[in-house]
Amino acid sequence: MKRNVLAERAIATLALLACAAPAVGQAPPSEERPVPRWDDGRVNLGAPPGESGMWFRGENYLAVNPNSYEPQTTANSRVHIDDIPLKDWARALVDARNATYLANEPYTRCLPSAGPRHFIAFYGMELLDLPEIDRVYMFIRAISGSYRTIYMDGRPHPDNPRPTFFGHSVGHWEGDTLVIDTVGMNERFWMNREGLPHTERLHLIERITRTRFDRLDYTVTVDDPGAYDAPWTSGYTLGWREGEGISEYICQENNLSPEGMIVGSEGRFVP
Repeated sequence: MKRNVLAERAIATLALLACAAPAVGQAPPSEERPVPRWDDGRVNLGAPPGESGMWFRGENYLAVNPNSYEPQTTANSRVHIDDIPLKDWARALVDARNATYLANEPYTRCLPSAGPRHFIAFYGMELLDLPEIDRVYMFIRAISGSYRTIYMDGRPHPDNPRPTFFGHSVGHWEGDTLVIDTVGMNERFWMNREGLPHTERLHLIERITRTRFDRLDYTVTVDDPGAYDAPWTSGYTLGWREGEGISEYICQENNLSPEGMIVGSEGRFVP
């Protein structure tokens, strides 16, 4: 009887795969660290005690924008700008900002970027949880060590907050998600690199969830009837870098974008 070589090889391969595969219902071994928690069981959004680390942006942007001066960089976004209910003036302003290569970008002038852009600071961010004083601090080392305070003691927003870059933020926990409610922001920053505008009527609801030890999900709902016809939602995923920490950074001494502040008549950089 002739041997069926192909059949024998197929049977042998299946046998090897069966031996190598885990049993049904048995998960493959994993060395992934669990999400760190405090002694009371609440999730820790920062480094475990005795360790250090910071959150860093991935290739995430707030919105896909084909009209961006660098459209390919916006491809990895959760929403398309056409699905954002921009008012006509606001959409025209976004286009104008990109047509001039972001020449009026506040960030290049060492001003802080608040709201959604605050979470993807180029040099990383740290969430410092201080339950003993009912506050969470977010340290951002992008612009001269700027930081933002989130009050966790149940206080309301002030009736007429003075508009500032970071506004007035109050927070609470919904399970493992930190929910931040912010009002009272000024109009002097851009919410993203491509220049999405806002007014002083801006109201943000941000949700932060540590889905894994090395992953942070950030979701924001933007409600600003001055610039948008309806609320809209987007967000990012951030990654963890162990061993990183806050360091001195003085934007005025390290500004590498002066050429982006002057634009010629043809819309090109003038060095």
